[in-house]
Amino acid sequence: MKKKNFMVKSFARNVQVKNHDLRRDYGLDPCADREMTTLEKKVSPQLYGMLIQQLLGFHADMQYEMAVDLVIFAYQHIANSTGCPSVDFILDVCYTWIATDQGILKPGVKSFLYNH
Repeated sequence: MKKKNFMVKSFARNVQVKNHDLRRDYGLDPCADREMTTLEKKVSPQLYGMLIQQLLGFHADMQYEMAVDLVIFAYQHIANSTGCPSVDFILDVCYTWIATDQGILKPGVKSFLYNH
């Protein structure tokens, strides 16, 4: 597992980061996994792996909802929200990644996001 550096470590003094790998304890729900396979044809393999990782740790029902929302965005470019701030934050990031992967970002946004 790659060690995670939280941004708080860059912004605050005397912060330690303790890395734990809980992916085996909070894996991907089989229903969400089936739904996510729909994305394999719409996004790059690297992005597909990143999107799968974003679902880990959420309840099975929420993983499925997120998977459905990601598929809808990838095929129809409709961004759904859930009303749950943590989920909507992840979905928004994922929608932006998909938009980047599919080449539908507005002009100038990519350089803003990636400092090119």
